[in-house]
Amino acid sequence: VVDAGGCSDLELLQSLATGDDDMDNNYDDTTIEDGNKSNHYWGQVAIFSFVSGGGRGPCLNFGASAATGRILTFCHSDTTLPHWWDRRITNTLEHDGMSDHELSTLKIARANSCAFPFGIDTSREGLSMPFESSSTRAYYYPPGIRAVEITANLRTHFYSLPYGDQVLSLHACTFDFLGGFPDQCLMEDYELVSLLRRRAALFVPPPSDGDDGDVIVGGGVVTRKEKLAIIPGAPALCSPRRWQKFGVLYVTFMNSRFVNLYAGMRKMGP
Repeated sequence: VVDAGGCSDLELLQSLATGDDDMDNNYDDTTIEDGNKSNHYWGQVAIFSFVSGGGRGPCLNFGASAATGRILTFCHSDTTLPHWWDRRITNTLEHDGMSDHELSTLKIARANSCAFPFGIDTSREGLSMPFESSSTRAYYYPPGIRAVEITANLRTHFYSLPYGDQVLSLHACTFDFLGGFPDQCLMEDYELVSLLRRRAALFVPPPSDGDDGDVIVGGGVVTRKEKLAIIPGAPALCSPRRWQKFGVLYVTFMNSRFVNLYAGMRKMGP
């Protein structure tokens, strides 16, 4: 966990990591003491403070540099993970242990990364998040918020363009190969996803035994054997506060405008 300032409930997270809380997290409660750290069935929890500044890109890279696992999962602090999220991520990236030859035989592209479907937390608890400026909008359900979910998931399904709120996960070696997130304060998730999509389009793995390295689809030879996979099942739930505060139309317009401006600047760049 990277605390870049403003993180809440860190004490609760620490209590869960040390087994001091009675909340049910649907995992094995066995705890093995290791100095000042506690190991649950689901791993270790460590909290790092990030004070260097520079926005989300450097902050995410800082967290990745401190991670020791072979799979990196980037979850924003206002996003709620679904149950059994770690198993679902591992099964998607590892294809349940299938080899490259088995994937080629079944004409399945290997996932170089994955993300959950997009969802917005419209439960009573999610809609009751307080605002600093006013408490009059508690439990406010913004009209059109379900349309945001539908359009975001259509965008993800047809164009493989998930948002950072969808909990992007990938192997650490793939992350290092791409150079990590760009050192920029915004659009770092858009840039990393673009690199992943480019790698999927250009990557041609060496042929293995009994495999010619190509997949025949519709009479043509397709050498693309990687993809950005969307994990089937329950979505990751994003906080609705931005739509509560600014409205669906304004947030949608500004998101589209930022993406178009950024894409235009990339085309004009060297």
